[in-house]
Amino acid sequence: MPKRITLPLTAAATLFLCLSLLAGCGGEKRDYKRDLADAAAAAVEAGSAHLQLNGTVIPAAGESGLGLTLQGDAWVDLRTFLAEARLTVLGMELSLRYVEGKAFLLLGGNWYVLYGESTEATAKNLSSAISGLLVALPEFLFDSANVNPVGVKKVGDYECDELEVTLDLEALSGLEAVQELASSAEISFEELVERLSASGLVLRVFLQKKEPVIRRVYLAADMSLDYLRGLAGGSLLPARGRVELTMDLPEYGVEVKVEPPAEAKPFKGL
Repeated sequence: MPKRITLPLTAAATLFLCLSLLAGCGGEKRDYKRDLADAAAAAVEAGSAHLQLNGTVIPAAGESGLGLTLQGDAWVDLRTFLAEARLTVLGMELSLRYVEGKAFLLLGGNWYVLYGESTEATAKNLSSAISGLLVALPEFLFDSANVNPVGVKKVGDYECDELEVTLDLEALSGLEAVQELASSAEISFEELVERLSASGLVLRVFLQKKEPVIRRVYLAADMSLDYLRGLAGGSLLPARGRVELTMDLPEYGVEVKVEPPAEAKPFKGL
């Protein structure tokens, strides 16, 4: 009797071992949600980055006004809240700086300030809210985002997994830092959720293969362009449009040095 069961058991064990080895040949399945959260945490820890930007604005159905495209580079330091961008928009070359709580535009050889003097308290509150959002982002992505791989794509020199990220908009709107920002704009929680839900938000993140590093972020959403219309002089842009923005991230932890211009005039539109 023992001889009759030893062979089947040995064969079954051998078969199980072979199947396990075959399954292992494909490598471990990537935990995309964990890697996305880790990549977000690493980006926040780096504190600064060089971004390569490509964007479009397409007028919403029934809206008058021009669409636009933009291309360029930006250098952002979120630890000290400094930023500089060099862009081509509507065929025009321009530079932007954000320093000391104010935004400046270089156009046609002249510097302009895009809004009035920011009080120290306002700048501090905005910086605090953004810092809080960055700190909360990795945990939020792991706890409240749905992450699905949809393909593989090369971004610059890096092979990347393309991830479709669906956010829990109520959870996002409920984050303390988001509530801080919304409150400063006098937007209620319910209104914020409604706006985000109606925006048709699409978010795709491209994670470097074998390493949790974000190399590209693609965002698309329907939104009001009233603020940009004010900058552009009113009628150039539509009141609402579909905004698409692709941000490649070739470098993290870069040094960002930004000084306010010596002279800047109030900007009154194009």
